[in-house]
Amino acid sequence: MGFSAGDTPVQTGVSLARPLYRDDDDGMQALRLQHLLTTDPEIADRQKLIERMERAIGVTGARWAALLLGGERGVEVLVSGDIPPSIHRQLGEVRLRAGETVSFPTHLINRAASQGYAVEGAVLAGIEGPQGHVVLGFPLAERGARRRTELVRLVADDLSGLLQTSALMAQSERIRSHLSLVHRLGQQVTSIHNRAELFEEITRLIHRSLGYEHIQLLLVDEAAGSTDLVHASGPFAEQLMAAGFSETIGRGIIGRVAETGRIRISADVTQDTHFVSHAMLPNTASELALPLRLGQRVIGVLDIQSDRRDAFRRDDVILLQTIADQIAPAIEQNRLFAAERQERELADTLADVSRIISSSLDPSHVLEAVLKELGRVVPHRGCRVTLLGEDGLMRVVAAKGYPDDALVRSVVFRPEDAPLSAPVLRDHRTLIIGDVRTQLDWVWQPGTGQVRSWCSAPLVLGDDCIGWLCIDWPEPDFYSTEHGRVVRTFADQAVVAIGNARLFARATELSEALEQKVASRTAQLQDARDEIAHKAHELQALLRRLVGVQEEERRRIAYDLHDSVAQSILASTYELQALRRRVVDPEFDQRLTQCQRMLDTTLQEMKQIIYALRPTVLDELGLIPALENYLSSLPASVSLATDISVSGTPFALGPEADLAVYRIVQEACQNAVRHAGAERLELLLDFAPTRLEVSIRDDGCGFALDAAEQGLGLVGIRERANAVGGEVSIDSRPGQGTNIIIGVPGGSAAH
Repeated sequence: MGFSAGDTPVQTGVSLARPLYRDDDDGMQALRLQHLLTTDPEIADRQKLIERMERAIGVTGARWAALLLGGERGVEVLVSGDIPPSIHRQLGEVRLRAGETVSFPTHLINRAASQGYAVEGAVLAGIEGPQGHVVLGFPLAERGARRRTELVRLVADDLSGLLQTSALMAQSERIRSHLSLVHRLGQQVTSIHNRAELFEEITRLIHRSLGYEHIQLLLVDEAAGSTDLVHASGPFAEQLMAAGFSETIGRGIIGRVAETGRIRISADVTQDTHFVSHAMLPNTASELALPLRLGQRVIGVLDIQSDRRDAFRRDDVILLQTIADQIAPAIEQNRLFAAERQERELADTLADVSRIISSSLDPSHVLEAVLKELGRVVPHRGCRVTLLGEDGLMRVVAAKGYPDDALVRSVVFRPEDAPLSAPVLRDHRTLIIGDVRTQLDWVWQPGTGQVRSWCSAPLVLGDDCIGWLCIDWPEPDFYSTEHGRVVRTFADQAVVAIGNARLFARATELSEALEQKVASRTAQLQDARDEIAHKAHELQALLRRLVGVQEEERRRIAYDLHDSVAQSILASTYELQALRRRVVDPEFDQRLTQCQRMLDTTLQEMKQIIYALRPTVLDELGLIPALENYLSSLPASVSLATDISVSGTPFALGPEADLAVYRIVQEACQNAVRHAGAERLELLLDFAPTRLEVSIRDDGCGFALDAAEQGLGLVGIRERANAVGGEVSIDSRPGQGTNIIIGVPGGSAAH
């Protein structure tokens, strides 16, 4: 009979992972085993353990035995012999401690005694701590309790030795496997020169050797700011590679490792704030990401994912770090080797093409030779050159690799009949199509039924695209951006041959006519440019005169309103106030009060009208041109040299702020001339992100601030600045000039 949870029997030798036991008599739910044991059930030979337990039953005279082990996946129980069901249910209450003794609940001992059994237990001691516990049930009728205790300890020692042996053998096998993996991987990375094969072999070896669910290798694309999947091994590897998985640098666990260059272990991804789930990897429970470093530069990430929490052993992490350090230089060496070989082949091929071009002016011969040489560096089944004729029709002038090259060369069509050619002809772009059969605008031409992948580069002669050079392959998604670059290089060589032939044919007849046409066109353009410049100057001068007249008229009206009407209203207000002090009639006083209020209202409206008469130059030109216009319009008699400079990115302050700054600059200039006797004035406008700072500095006589605070228009300057939310600071000393600084909010602060 076996061990059972509740009333369900379990056969001898069957293990239970994380069992829950129940005491039906007391109605209590028992807890899981209290002590976390150190032995991993995965490395124990269960059959041998069961055999040893059966032998122990025979040697000790016990009727049943139970072995309790704990490990990474929880508690596991192995049983042998016949156990009464009531004892099964209460065995879970046994509290297993890390000491040398085992204590049993009284009711368990009593229940076993009522069934005719005495229970004995012992700890399975190991080098690094307890490995588990063994419990034996003896017939109660037999005597010799001390002898039973000694026998149980001997059984515990026997089982401990077996577990330690199994653990050492498993560890030894794991070390041997790790060394073998490193050795095999070292052999592969030094012998494989094809990048795709190298990436596949790396992920395959790691996946097969360590058994984690998903292994993937990603390389850093610094220009795009991403880590891109190059190969993966696991149940969902093909789907991920087909989808072109990529992760932004700094995002997710992979992106974080690519950014920091530090290893990251996530024992439970649900608790990791950097983890980003992926629909194609739904079972990820823990993740290990290791940087592939070359010096201080991270070139990629080796990412391992498991469907178990806390899945990564310490020795596996060390192994994988060793592998990452090994494959990073191998990847870089492979890349450099491939690039060097490709560039050397390309250089040799282009040298041959140059010799062919220089040896012949026959375009047909040269183009056929160029297509032949192209096959040395870029694989293709078919290639052709299509040119745009003077009649606006496209013609295939050279073809190679098709079942019937002559049929392909007979093709004539209009550019608009091939919509996919527009980016090549119009934008001078190299075009790569992964599968032409998925393109609704693809036009099948006679003799090209084999085409699936297509790469086309423009033939650019001067500023015009005169056609294209294209290659094709009978399988989809064959050509890369690098292929396109090489094809574009050959297209540039081909267009040289075409241009040479055309120039040679037409040079004599067009040379003189071309020179005359260029000279005539140049003279016409120069005349037109001179006329436009003259008209622009006249218009600018006219605009400035017009704006000046308007500004002067508005200023005159504003002064008249301020000096006459406003002052009259103000004087009337004062007279009413004096009259009210002499009036004793309440009714009459009330009427005088009403009249005074009407005058105050009228005065305020008058001030608004005066303020609204802003210079038209601000509306027409803006603040900076308006200030430049004002400074340039100062009369020559003033003898004030002015200089204006602008820093930062100008922005609009708003009508009120523009007017305030404009009037402040006017007032400062007048003060510099009338009171300071300045000879030079510097105006600086500094546009910061949130404010405009205006500095007005003159070299006049200066003044003491306390004495002049109420004069020289300084009060008006402060009032204007405060009205638009600005502030004013003044720095002046006698004999050292004056610097007025106005800060006005604007930019982002104005919103």
